[in-house]
Amino acid sequence: MNQTKLNTFTLSGLIIGPILGSGVILLPALLYNMIGNASIFTWGTILILGFLFALIFGKLSILFPGDGGVSLATKEAMGKKYQILTSFYLICAVFFGPVAVLIIAAKFLMPYFPDISIELLGFFIYIITYLALLIRIGFLGKLMLIVSSAITIIFFLSSIFILLNVEEFSLNIPNISIKEYGYSLLIVFWSIVGWEVIGNYSQDVDDTKTLTNAVKISAIIISTVYILIVLAICFGEFPKNEEFKLVWLIIPIFGNSSNFILASVSVILCIGTLILFVGGVSRLISSLNLTKYTSTITTKKVPIGALNSLSILYVITLVLVYMGYLTLDNLVAFSDAFFISNALIGLITAIILFEKGFLRNSAILLAFLFFIILLFSNIFILSVIIALFIYTYFKKRA
Repeated sequence: MNQTKLNTFTLSGLIIGPILGSGVILLPALLYNMIGNASIFTWGTILILGFLFALIFGKLSILFPGDGGVSLATKEAMGKKYQILTSFYLICAVFFGPVAVLIIAAKFLMPYFPDISIELLGFFIYIITYLALLIRIGFLGKLMLIVSSAITIIFFLSSIFILLNVEEFSLNIPNISIKEYGYSLLIVFWSIVGWEVIGNYSQDVDDTKTLTNAVKISAIIISTVYILIVLAICFGEFPKNEEFKLVWLIIPIFGNSSNFILASVSVILCIGTLILFVGGVSRLISSLNLTKYTSTITTKKVPIGALNSLSILYVITLVLVYMGYLTLDNLVAFSDAFFISNALIGLITAIILFEKGFLRNSAILLAFLFFIILLFSNIFILSVIIALFIYTYFKKRA
């Protein structure tokens, strides 16, 4: 068997760490601090949707394998114009998302490098990611399997330990408005971002069964980790007069080493997220044959032209953050809106291609719900999304 190919376990390693990624570090505490114990309902909703989402996109990736990922299925179902549209939505999302991840990772390193700006730390983290992307994919999968396993075990054991030591399970649910609930779903959509680009690795697996099993295993493990963390936060005996900090989850087991462990875990998770998205979208850009340079690949099949082009954009975006033109909130909000738009086209593709049955009905439900969540996005970004769609629609008719 070719050593550069991924098997079920190495592909699962490439999936779990990156999709947990910055989300598991940022979202549970953030959402709890926003809406308290009501976050249980938000997480319950998004994790169910995320599991269905994973199954649908896994199926599309099996039907249409290739570096173009799910966009190949869109081309078959809706034509090349909409393949390019969904690709551009994903590319636009990855203009902003990775920089947000770099900033999140850099924040955890700031206490150890107080004299270096957060943007420069983010740049150094990206250099590490860039070098990792030059490694052949088989080795990368094995590395991420080890890292994601360690990360999963840390949060799994910590959450279980806290839940086992709860004296009384009581839950006071605050009243929240529909607007607050909708916005909370928009925020935690970040936790299921990642399944869209799994198809970009479909040619690096041994067979379709490998991809199917890896998606199912990864979805179950990711959901379990999130559920345990959220339950531990809501039922754990933590200070109620200050904002919840994720480090509180691991202090009972790791004690004084908790801050260092969390910082290390956070950086590794974020790098894993970057490897998934930047690597996957680089392959996508290369497959579109936009220019001769962006289609350039190395002898190890690394899409170096597209990767270098994205790298330049990330440096520019980091400079804009440094100058105060963009914030972390902006980056996350802009990225999420484009991710949802890309996901919607993928779901419409599934509705067209799938035969009647569970997955097709699930795609219809998710398309409706994701559209509702999208309406809570920034109005400027919504305008850009609509403008791109209108341009594509009329261009297609021309």
